[in-house]
Amino acid sequence: MFRSLRFSSFRARLTLWYLLVFGTLLLAFSTYIYTSVSSDMRKRFDASILRSTQEMSNFFKEFAERGNVETGAQETIKELREGLETTAIYRGDKLIAANDSDVTNAVADTKILEALRSDHTPAFATDTKVNKRLVVLPFEMDGVRYTIAMFEPLNKVEGQIRHMRNIILFGLPAALILATIGGFILVRKSLDPMVMISEQAEHISVKNLSERLKISTPDDELGRLAGVFNALLSRLDTSFGVMREFMADASHELRTPLTIILGEAEVSLSHDHTAGEYRQSLGIIRDQSKRMARIVSDMLALARADAGEQHLRMEELYLNDLVEETCQAAHALTEPKDIRLTYEASEDILLQGNEELLRRMIVNLVDNAIRYTLPHGSVSVKLISNHSSARLIVSDTGIGIPPESVNRVFDRFYRVDDSRTRANGGSGLGLSIVKLAVESHHGDIALTSEPSRGTTFTVTLPL
Repeated sequence: MFRSLRFSSFRARLTLWYLLVFGTLLLAFSTYIYTSVSSDMRKRFDASILRSTQEMSNFFKEFAERGNVETGAQETIKELREGLETTAIYRGDKLIAANDSDVTNAVADTKILEALRSDHTPAFATDTKVNKRLVVLPFEMDGVRYTIAMFEPLNKVEGQIRHMRNIILFGLPAALILATIGGFILVRKSLDPMVMISEQAEHISVKNLSERLKISTPDDELGRLAGVFNALLSRLDTSFGVMREFMADASHELRTPLTIILGEAEVSLSHDHTAGEYRQSLGIIRDQSKRMARIVSDMLALARADAGEQHLRMEELYLNDLVEETCQAAHALTEPKDIRLTYEASEDILLQGNEELLRRMIVNLVDNAIRYTLPHGSVSVKLISNHSSARLIVSDTGIGIPPESVNRVFDRFYRVDDSRTRANGGSGLGLSIVKLAVESHHGDIALTSEPSRGTTFTVTLPL
């Protein structure tokens, strides 16, 4: 049973704490019982010999009334305590009858007669040399003070107290041993579910995160703990799934420009070309390198945000200037498709924020709107504010987003139409960066869209 009981284990510590608490309570209770019972037994013994002394005083009065006092005293001792030889009767301080010298010696040694009170209260004393108890009872008869002394051995009551003490001394360790065994069994049965949970958790790794801990009693504390572990495993499984998907999508995104760059380099090195052909190949390599750099930069920003390492330098800036500069630069993208881009701002809006991240947010929203707007369409950018927040509204008359994809457009590398988005040069990270920028500034973003009618993004930032 105790083979698995190691003092470094929680099971052993819990058993020892149980033994310590139970042992302390048992010791305190045993001490209280022993003290109370032994005191009660001594009080009962004193009451018993006092009753015997009172009976002797009553008989002495009867004998004394029929004859002289000395003869009455001797007859009282002989009649009531025949053969005991531990009784004496005094008149004042003078001994008038006794059946043994022990009692008179005890009276003399303890000087108990001198200590008697005048209200006829009995007095008690103990002679430890012979282990006997002495009681003296004063009373008056015909105006004369008499005292009866009785000397009783304590062997019987001390033997009973000793027997009780031996029972406690031998019974207490036995009870503690039984309590230890019972406590260990109780602790083991109580901790068996936790041991089972730990054994199941040891077999769960990255390869089998879909497994869950088995819960036999979901309503108790350990059941709720197992439920928390299962919820944690679900979140880890989801996170690892997102990570694997992220890695796969990132590899897929980077593979295309790398393939193009490698192909162009091999073609250029395969044989001699004209200066114009080399320039064209280098232009393709440059464009694909920019695309890769943009993807890597976005991935790095998202990874730092996930790891909590996104330390932004906040400064005061005018949000309307950033929006206006972005819209002016975006006119170059609207001309090939003859798209009308309008910008409206009511006033200067001073904001505490990170200029680079806010600029990327605005650029991605405007670029996204232009990219998915058909030729001869329109894109509208509005910036309005009140005393507490600023709202950036980017609307287009483009192809829109299907209802089933509205809740996923902010996911990394997610595309509504994979082939169409890649053809337009998108990486699937633009809106993820937008969401990161909004959350980093404690803002909110909303999306409304109708297929073939257009899309509207509304960003709300606190001032």
